[in-house]
Amino acid sequence: MAAIAAVLLLVMPCHAQKALDELRGKLDQIFDAPAWKNAFWGVKIMDLKTSETLYERNAEKGFMPASNMKLFPTATALAVLGPDYRYETRLYACGPVTHGGILRGDVLIVGSGDPSVSGRYATDTPTTMILRGWAEAVRKAGIRRITGAVIGDDDAFADAKLVGSWQLDYYQEWYAAESGGLTVNDNCWDVSVRPGRKPGAPAMIVPALPTRYVTFKNEILTTGPRPKGEGEAAITISRPLDRNEVTLGGYMPLDLKEQHVRGSVVNGTHYCATLLQEELKRQGVRVSGGALDADELTSKAARLLPGRCRLLHTHYSPPLSRIISFINKPSQNFYADQLLKTLGKVLYGTGDFEHGEMAVRDFLTTAGADASMLRMVDGSGLSRHNLVEPRMILALLAFMASRPDFHYFYDSLPVAGVDGTLRTRAKGMAAENNAHAKTGFINRVRALSGYVTSREGRLIAFCMMVNNYTVETKQANAAQDQAASLLAEYTSVAQSH
Repeated sequence: MAAIAAVLLLVMPCHAQKALDELRGKLDQIFDAPAWKNAFWGVKIMDLKTSETLYERNAEKGFMPASNMKLFPTATALAVLGPDYRYETRLYACGPVTHGGILRGDVLIVGSGDPSVSGRYATDTPTTMILRGWAEAVRKAGIRRITGAVIGDDDAFADAKLVGSWQLDYYQEWYAAESGGLTVNDNCWDVSVRPGRKPGAPAMIVPALPTRYVTFKNEILTTGPRPKGEGEAAITISRPLDRNEVTLGGYMPLDLKEQHVRGSVVNGTHYCATLLQEELKRQGVRVSGGALDADELTSKAARLLPGRCRLLHTHYSPPLSRIISFINKPSQNFYADQLLKTLGKVLYGTGDFEHGEMAVRDFLTTAGADASMLRMVDGSGLSRHNLVEPRMILALLAFMASRPDFHYFYDSLPVAGVDGTLRTRAKGMAAENNAHAKTGFINRVRALSGYVTSREGRLIAFCMMVNNYTVETKQANAAQDQAASLLAEYTSVAQSH
C-alpha cells in the first residue's frame, strides 16, 4: 500500500500539470486568434485557494481599463468606509423666522457628494418625492415665505467639474454627467418622447422634472409606422458645454408609444437648488431670491454663518453596500466618479480625483500590489488617460476575496447571463450564472475582470483586457466569455484521483 501511495503522489502532480498545460494552450488559442493581430491583450488568472497563477499575458503592462476602473473605488470604499457608510444631505434655514412664517434669510442645501439623490438606481422613491419631502420639511418649520434664496452648497468637493481627458461629445450624455458635492437626479434631465398625431408632425416632449433650468428645442419628427423588424426611435441630443439648452432631433415612429431620453446638466448644484425652489413654489412657499449656487455669492461666509443656520432635515443615502451595486452592475459612471472624490474627501480632506487616486494607491499597496504605475484620472473609466496593469486588478480581486465583507463586493458584480451589463453574455455556456465580473468598454477597449468558480469548486480570479482592436466588439465579448467558460470547466484532475 505504501508503494501504491508513493506512485500516486508522483502521478497526481503530472496529471495536474497536464490539465494546466491544456488550459493554457486553449487560452493561447483564444488570445492569439487572427482577429487580434493588431490588438494587445493583458490577462492574469489565479487560483485563489492556492495563489497559483494559472495564466498570464502582458500582466505587467499598462492598459486602458474602461469601466474596469470602477473596481478600484468600489473595493477601496467598501474596505475603508465600510458597508454601512451613508451620505448625508442637510437642509438648513439660515435666518430668523418672523411673524407670518417669513424666513428672513435663505434655505441652504449642504451636500456631501451623495450620488443617490434620485429614484433611478438607489431607492424606490422618485426624485420628485425626495424634493417634495424637502419642501415639506421647510413648511413644517412654519416657513411660508423666504426673503433670500434657495442656496446649494457643494463645498464637499473641489469645484473642478469637467474631466479634460473625456471626449467632448461625451459631456451632453447621461453617462458623462459631471460630478459635484451637491447633486440631484444623477445630474441629469429626463423626458418622455411620444409621437405626434400624424407623420410629419413634431413629436411630443414631456419632462419628468418640469423646470426652467433646462430648455428643450424639439426637432423630433413623427414618421410612419416602423417596417417589420425595425427597432426603436432614433433621437439625438445636442447641448453646448456651458449651457442647459438642449436640442432633441431625429424621428419617432407613429406606432411607438413612448421613448425615454436623458442627458446631463451643467452645474448640478444650481440644478438642485432650482428644483427645490420650484417645488417650494408648488407648495405655496414664495422664494424672493430664486435659486443660487453658493459659489455665486459675493459674501458667502457672512451670509451663511453657521450660527444663523438651523437644521431642518437630513436626507440619508442608501448604505454603501447597495451603492457599490448601483455602480458595478449597470456600470454607472456618475456614481463611480462621486465615490472616488468621496474617498479623497474622507481620507485626505479634498474631494477631487487626484486625492481619490491617492486613496486607491494606498489601498492597493495594502493589498500587496505595486501601484506606482497606476494612472487614475476618474473613477468611471471614461478617460483614455487611465492606465492599469492586469496584475493590479488581480491583487485587488485576491485581497477582496480574503476579507470578511467580500460578499458585498462579490454580489455587486454583474452575473453572466443573469443581470447588469452581463445579462446577455455567456448564454448557454459554462460561465452562465457562474462568473461574477465587471465589464468595461470605450472605443477599441474591452475588459472583463472578476471571479468564476471552477468545476472543482475553487474560486478563480481573472482579468482580461484588450486594447486597440479593430474587429467588432462582439468578438471581444465572445473571446472573454469563452475564456471564462474554460475556467468554469477547469479541473486540475489531481483533485479527482
